[in-house]
Amino acid sequence: MKGIMTFYLGVVGSAFLAWAGMIYLPYQQVGQLPEYADEDTGLTFPPGESGLAGRGREVYISNGCVYCHTQQVRPTYQGGDIDRGWGARRSVARDYLGQSPALVGYYRIGPDLSNIGAPEEIEVKGVDAEGKETTEMKEVLEKDASWHHRHLYNPRSVYEWSLMPSFSYLYEKRKIVGQSSANALELTGENRPEDGYEIVPSPEAEALVAYLMSLDVRYSLPEAR
Repeated sequence: MKGIMTFYLGVVGSAFLAWAGMIYLPYQQVGQLPEYADEDTGLTFPPGESGLAGRGREVYISNGCVYCHTQQVRPTYQGGDIDRGWGARRSVARDYLGQSPALVGYYRIGPDLSNIGAPEEIEVKGVDAEGKETTEMKEVLEKDASWHHRHLYNPRSVYEWSLMPSFSYLYEKRKIVGQSSANALELTGENRPEDGYEIVPSPEAEALVAYLMSLDVRYSLPEAR
């Protein structure tokens, strides 16, 4: 009898230690992290999501985007995410505050989306008042809302090699009455509807694009330096 009790106590003790090491202690270390307040600007990070972007997050989950895309920029010693331009720094636990669930992802068929909404830096050359050539870096939002809508409607119209499925069911083809809609997609070639018709995004597509454009974790955090 004593041996059986010792066995059961050992099983319970092992389970408790595993729970403490894998759940309780990490929660105490990470789960209680506060937002980071920048002393210079007074802003807090990570920023909260707007109402439309928050709705778009639900669309992102329900359409399975999380199965093919991560939102976790790995440090340089674990891969080439930063060299690929997916982020300027590694992702840290504080980046996921307020997210339930956190859409870290685990499998990459497509690129990481941690900073898909961030503008890209390009070189702009010019001439100053003295006639000397100048070069400056300028931030340009190359992937704007219209780009995302075209990409979602038909990924291969943007990248011929893309494996991403079409999300055309999030869009509606309808007859033009009067003028074209302000949010109608600018499509060309075989993607363009017949004359007199237009393709417009549904509320779900608008929300999804708002969410994608909100993904930008370029802000600085002390533990990410």
